[in-house]
Amino acid sequence: MAKASKSTKATDSTRTKITNKNLEQSSNQLSSIRELLFGDQVAVLEKTIEQHNQTINKRLDSLEAMMKKNALDFSSQLAEAQEKIVHDLEENRLEHVSQEGILEEKLKSIENQLSEHQQQTEKEFTHSHNSLVQTAKELEQSLIEEVRRLNGKIEASSAELSTNKADRKTLASLLESMASNLTESQA
Repeated sequence: MAKASKSTKATDSTRTKITNKNLEQSSNQLSSIRELLFGDQVAVLEKTIEQHNQTINKRLDSLEAMMKKNALDFSSQLAEAQEKIVHDLEENRLEHVSQEGILEEKLKSIENQLSEHQQQTEKEFTHSHNSLVQTAKELEQSLIEEVRRLNGKIEASSAELSTNKADRKTLASLLESMASNLTESQA
């Protein structure tokens, strides 16, 4: 059986070779027939296809170059815009820092003015307080002296009345006079 399978394989191999040779011959014959029938037209078509292929390749190269140029232009514009934004941001930052410094100086100036005003107000308050205390002491002293003077008058009048033994009318007019003197001195 092994011998039979070897011979089958050899036969199949021989058939394949014959079939391949037949296919090649058929293909060559077909090519020859085509050449005879369509020879000029195939050459024209191949030339036309080649021309179209070259035209398309040129257009593709042109489009590729244009896209590269546009990409470079876009990258350049993007880089410029980015640089401008960075520059503007830096200017804004510097301006804010400058404004911050100015505001801090103004704040310090206002704090100094407030401190000076507070000190001046405290001095004026102290001066006013001392002035009021002094005026109150002077007024108190004046009242004490007036009370002494009036007490002296009362005692003098009382002594005079004791010695003179004046009547009630004289005493009433004397007390009335003293009351009006007290009222006038307080006003």
